[in-house]
This record gives sequence, C-alpha cells and structure tokens, in this order.
Amino acid sequence: MKSRVLILFGGFIFAWAILAGRAAYLQLWPHNRLRPLSESQFEKQIKVQSHRGAIYDSRGEALAASVASFSLFADPSLIENPKDVSRRLAKITGESRSKIYKKIKNKKRRFIWIERQLTKAQKEEVDQLDVRGLGFIREPKRIYPHGSLLSQVIGFVGREDKGLEGLEYSMNDKLASREKKMTVQKDARGRPLLLDVDIFAEGSEGNDVHLTIDSELQFFLERELEQAVSRHQADHAMGVILNVEDSKVLAMATSPGYDLNRSTSYVAAHRRNRPVTDVFEPGSTMKTFVIAAAMEEGLIRPNTKINCEGGRFEVGDRIIREADTRHSYDELSVSEVLAKSSNIGTTKIAFMLGDKKVDQFLRKLKFGDKTDLKLPGESGGIYNPPPWRQHLLSNISFGHGIGTTAVQVANAYAAIARGGIYKEPHLVQKVVNPKGRVLWEAPDKQGEQVLKPQVANWTKMMLTLATAPGSTGVTARIPGFPVAGKTGTAQKVDPKNGGYMRGAYLSSFAGFVPAHDPKYVIYIVVDHPKDKHNYYGSQVAAPIFSRVAGYAVRRAGLTPILISKTNLLSNQEDGMVKQQKRAIEMLKASTKVHAASQVPDLEGLTLRQALARVRELGLKARVFGSGRVERMNPSPGSDVPGDRRVDVYLR
Repeated sequence: MKSRVLILFGGFIFAWAILAGRAAYLQLWPHNRLRPLSESQFEKQIKVQSHRGAIYDSRGEALAASVASFSLFADPSLIENPKDVSRRLAKITGESRSKIYKKIKNKKRRFIWIERQLTKAQKEEVDQLDVRGLGFIREPKRIYPHGSLLSQVIGFVGREDKGLEGLEYSMNDKLASREKKMTVQKDARGRPLLLDVDIFAEGSEGNDVHLTIDSELQFFLERELEQAVSRHQADHAMGVILNVEDSKVLAMATSPGYDLNRSTSYVAAHRRNRPVTDVFEPGSTMKTFVIAAAMEEGLIRPNTKINCEGGRFEVGDRIIREADTRHSYDELSVSEVLAKSSNIGTTKIAFMLGDKKVDQFLRKLKFGDKTDLKLPGESGGIYNPPPWRQHLLSNISFGHGIGTTAVQVANAYAAIARGGIYKEPHLVQKVVNPKGRVLWEAPDKQGEQVLKPQVANWTKMMLTLATAPGSTGVTARIPGFPVAGKTGTAQKVDPKNGGYMRGAYLSSFAGFVPAHDPKYVIYIVVDHPKDKHNYYGSQVAAPIFSRVAGYAVRRAGLTPILISKTNLLSNQEDGMVKQQKRAIEMLKASTKVHAASQVPDLEGLTLRQALARVRELGLKARVFGSGRVERMNPSPGSDVPGDRRVDVYLR
C-alpha cells in the first residue's frame, strides 16, 4: 500500500515537472507559430503617418504644411449603445450616421477608424460625450495657409497623406515620411490600455521642398487673371512669369482656381495646371521665332523689305490674308512685319527659310518637348516633323498648325531676352532634410546658344518696336519702362468636331521688361473672351501684361529710364515714342554696318529672292545656272570684295 502511494505521488511529481518544463520552454523559447496568436490576444497594430515635409516659396513662406489633428477610433466591443453613439458622432464629425453605425455595430471588432484628422474643437466635443470605447490618436493634417494661391501647381494630398495632384504628387517621394506602425496594448479581456495617443512629433519626417515661386508676384498675377476672366466672360486665363537670368518660374497661374483646403469640392477642370497641361495654337507670338531664325541664317535683316501683296497672297489653292481683313500692306520692312503682325510677310520669310530650317530652330527652342519642371500631366505639345506642305509652313509661321504649352512659349521668349541662350525652366530650387541639410539643389546650367547675340539684340529691338504707337502691342507699354513683346490672336480649335470654333479665339501677349535689360518674361493667355468686338491679343492680353509687368518692376525697385519733366507733368509728350525712335536708329545703324561688310548667306533661295537680297545690301550679282542657290563666291560671311560683286551658282 505504501509503495503504491509513493508510486502515485512520484507520478504526480513527474507530470508536474513535465508541465513546468513545458511552460518554462514556452515562456523562454516561444515557438514562431505561437507568437502571432499571443500578439493578436494582447496587441493591436495600426498604421499612421508621421510629419510630412513642407513646401516653401522662394522667401521661405510656407505654401503647404502639416499641423496637428485628432483621428477618432473606436473599440466596438466596449460601446454599449451603437445607434445612439452613431447619431451623436454624426453631428460632430459630419459623417453619415449609417456609415458610423456600420463601423461600430460589430462587437467582435476591437479597433476601427471613425474619422481621421478632426479639429481640436471636434475632439473636445467628442470628449464631452464621455462614451466608453472611443479614443484619439494625434497625427498630422495637411493644410495650405494661402488657400487658393498656386493651387494647381501645389496640388493636394489624400486622407492617407499621399500626394494626389501637383507637386504634392510628383514630389511625394521627397515630401512623404515613412508610414509608422503603432502597437496598441490590450488587457486580458482584449480592451485597449491606451486610448489617447500622440505620435505627431514622433517618427521619421519628410523633406522640405523650396520653390522658385515669388508669392507676391503669384498673388498679383492670379488676381489679374481672375479679373480678366470676369471682365471678358472668358472660359479661363493663364499666365507665366519667368526670371530672365535663369528661367526660374516666379509665378504660374490659372483662373479659375480652387481652395486647396477644400479640394474635393471642385471639378477637375479647376484643378488643371493649364500652363503645362493645355496645348493650343499660339498665334502670332510664333512670328518672332520665324523672323529670328531667318536673321540667324543671314536671309534678312530688320530693314529688309518684304512685299506683303496688298493683303492677299495665294499659296497653292489657298489664300493667305492678314488677321484683320481691313489691313492691306504692300511693302513692309521686317521690323514692320513683326510690329504690324503681318501674316503674309511672315509667310514669305518662312518660305525663304524652308521647312527644315524652321523646324531646326523651333526644335532648338524645345517646341515639341516637355520641360524639366517636375509637374504631373505636362504635355510636350503637338509638333509634327517636316516635310510640311507650303500651306502648313505658312500656318506654322504665324502660330497655327502647331500645338504648344504656355510655359514653352514663355521660355522661348526668355531665350531671346537672355541674348539667344536657351535654358530649361525650373520650379524646384532645393530639397532640404529635417536636419537642415540640402539634399538636392537646382544646378546652374550654362544653357545653349541658339541665336547669335547680335541677332538676339536685333530681335529684342524689333519686339520693342512692336509695342510702339501704331503697332499691335502698344497697350502693353508701361510708363517709364521700355517693353518688348508680341501679341497673339489664334482661332480656337474645336476638340469635338475638328476645325475651328466659330467666333472663339485665344488672345495672348508674350514679352519681357525692361526691354533694354530684361528681368522678367511674362506670358498671358485668355481663352475665348466673349466680346465679339474685343478679342484680339492687343485688346485683352496686352493690358494684363502691362499691369503685371508694371507691378513687377515697381516691386523690384527698378529705376525708370524714360521719365522726363514733360511726361511727368502732362500727357503731351510720351517718352516711349522717343525710345522707339532711338531703337529704330539703332536698328538701321547696326544692319547697315553688317550688310556692308559681309557676304550674306543665300543658299536655298530662289533666284528672285537672292537678287532681292543682293540689291537690298547694295551688292552686284553674277548668276550661273538655274533653280535655287547652291553656293556662292565669296562664301557667306566673307568680307565683301572691293567691286562688291558676288557670284551666285544655282542648281
């Protein structure tokens, strides 16, 4: 009997030893299969965002920033009356009662988000409900201090703090912080032990992005575009301001805009960044580039005479007319062709160049290519390579038959203002990490010389004449400052039916100021002004340019160069007229010296064109062969011989 008790007791001791050993093993060396079970019973993981980087303008003013907000969550198993709680929370959060009830009615759930990013006032209202099973996590919320300022460029983020449009989207990998996983402890009954959590200052922060934007110029430009849309009952308007020195984007605007803090309340059309996404025919602002290309090739000079055919020019089975059918020009100098915006004069200059030469120069100005602005949805335009039929070449010369974006046109004018050097425009200046270290900065690029400096200077002076009294751009002038620029009026393409919309136009003006020492390039486009008598670029866009450019030069503290006693005290004497006359004299002087000293390049011209060019320069020609000019003796660019005779060989 005693031995049986000992055996039984020993068995119990052995069994307890095995159980104790197993328990110790599980505690000290837990099996991988059991770890998830243990964690699910005592822990709950949730994902939240830490601090997103800010977006600043060029002066360090915050355009987008993250502030503290309060995200409401619930443990449905602890909520006693889900229907009543749903009704009370709906009044505070703005969410529908049914949607909240659907979230909290399931008693088996232990964690569910009710509403993200509530305000402090809303949090306090929820706290006053004193409902068991509700809690808050303090996390970042994206705000835009200036509301609608630069809205289409900046874009916005979604509820999960991910960029959805604009720079918030394209720079999301720089701005975004890493997603933070947070563990909420639960007690033995599965109830959260911590119901109010603050992770706003914790975790990895995103990088800050600094832009080239000048917020004051941006505000003024947006205001002017908004007023223009209202005044002319236009579909929309857009504008770009570039720094001439390096093509920094100082302002980029579209009207109508939208409030970034209420982004979902607006239709998609208001959120489009039109200066980079919208493709349109630019109209007469393209004439500048065709004329500059012809001067670069040595085919014309500012005072070269062009026969404008009395306002009617046959090209194949088509008739080319001036934009205003009341205009009929006979002979105009090239400077006058640009100043009076002659379609026929520009067509003839394009024919001198030929489609390949026009294409080469437009390609140098990056028409047909996207820029390096890092903006989503940017278009490269619509650009079909040669060969071009004569009628298409004519159309392209005055801005039809080619699709561009506003930023492309503005930057092409910046190349002329910069002395013929093309530089890529840029919007992002630098990226800085949370510790203040610069991770990336926009490089100072040298650019590409696409025009000889002398040709660029001639073009600038010709554009100055294009704002003189009697020219199309006269309404773009600024008292005290010479302005260089060109108007544009293009028929609006009908995207649904093809062809052009009847009575619909794009009115534009591209220019720079001050003309003698450019600081700002400004391009304005107004889409479909509804006044059937006032839709030209000179009537609609040029006055906007004048106001925006006037504000820019005054704000920069630039010294007026045309102020005199007379134009300060009365309107009898206009200092601008004197400036235009001085420009004319400079043009005449510069072209005469060049023409008298060098042999022009006549290659590719017809015999008629070549002889006209030779006579205009006061030279004599001996002609051999037939067809177009193949070569010359002396060669182009050589010193003019003493007898001023040039041998021209045709083929």
